[in-house]
Amino acid sequence: MKIIRKSLLAFSLTGVVLTSSAFGYSQEERIKDMRAMEDGVQQMQKGFLYNNLQDIQKGAELLKKHTAKIEPPVEGADEFKRSYAYDLTKREAKKIIKLADDSVSKYKDHRPRQAMNNFTKILKQCMTCHARIRKW
Repeated sequence: MKIIRKSLLAFSLTGVVLTSSAFGYSQEERIKDMRAMEDGVQQMQKGFLYNNLQDIQKGAELLKKHTAKIEPPVEGADEFKRSYAYDLTKREAKKIIKLADDSVSKYKDHRPRQAMNNFTKILKQCMTCHARIRKW
């Protein structure tokens, strides 16, 4: 009896894992992450405008946290488009995370212009992804 229960539990968990990997990142989650990324960018911008390191750091952390989770919309796309979108999204996400870290470190080193240049590059990376993936 215990063996049957354990087997059923194992099959149930396997089904949940397979289902969650197939539908692991929904449109609603993507929108939520995009809005959080936008909030992070806005908070960083506010920090630059008001010369506030804490706002820059909080915005960068929020941006990095949600950028690392982002995945492209691939519903209904063929295999080539899915792999292209995924690779591009992950590549741009890595660049955004690195630029956010560099921006904070340069601001801490009293180099605000270089930090703001990195912030501008973050916006460019965002627009690159939106232009190529979302066809803006």
